[in-house]
Parts: sequence; structure tokens; C-alpha cells
Amino acid sequence: MSALTAPLRRGPAPAPQPPRRRHLRVVEEPRPRHTLAYVLAIIVVLGAAIFGTVALNALAAANSVESRELTTRVAEAEREYAQLVADVAALEDPARIREAGLDLGLVPASGGRHVALTRPLPADGAVDDAVAPGGTTDPLKPVLSVER
Repeated sequence: MSALTAPLRRGPAPAPQPPRRRHLRVVEEPRPRHTLAYVLAIIVVLGAAIFGTVALNALAAANSVESRELTTRVAEAEREYAQLVADVAALEDPARIREAGLDLGLVPASGGRHVALTRPLPADGAVDDAVAPGGTTDPLKPVLSVER
């Protein structure tokens, strides 16, 4: 393929155009950049970020060790509590208490007896005739002086 040039047109000259705003402008000399300051600032920021990451990782590891230790202590305390509950249950066993009583020389109870009160006591809300209203008599004296 070959490229052919287009024939040159000859015709009236184009009319002069009004001056347009130029889209180009004069560029000033570039300001010197302080690349060393930028590099140092980036190094400081990255160093602080790395230091913070390492410090947080160390704190997390320390807390993990402490958490593991506390979990172990809780498990041990739960085992000890279960053993103590089992010991208390064994000590509260009625058969063991009966055997301990027999070893001490106690005898089993024969039958139960009930006491029936024939007259009401002042503690029941009844007032004895011997106690005068508004008197200074001791409230336990009628109970203690009753013949048995």
C-alpha cells in the first residue's frame, strides 16, 4: 500500500480570523523539590507503623498467655469444686451419719413422742390472768413458773 498525497487546492485565501485565546502558557522554572524531606517523612511514618504493629502483636501475645493461664486456673477450680461437692455429699450420707453415731455409742430412737400443751402460752398471744395489763412483770416469768 502506498500513500498518495492529496492534490493541493488552490482557491481563495481564507479570511483572517480574530485572535483566539491561546491555550498554551509560559511555564515557570520548576521549584526545587525536597525529596530528602519526603523520604525521611515516609521512613518515619512507616517505622512508626511497623513499631505499632509489633507492639500490638506483643501485647496480644502477652494477653493470650495470661488468658490461657486463667483458663487453666478456672478449670482446676471447677475440678476442685466438684470434688468438694462430692465430699460434702459423702459426709451428708444418712447411712454414714448413722454409723458414726453408733460408733460414738448413741442408740437409735425408739418411737417419736409429741407434747400437747393444755393451756395457751403468752407467746401464742394469750394473756395469763396473773399478768396485769400495763404491768411491769417479766413476760417470761409466767412461762418459767408453770409447774411441770
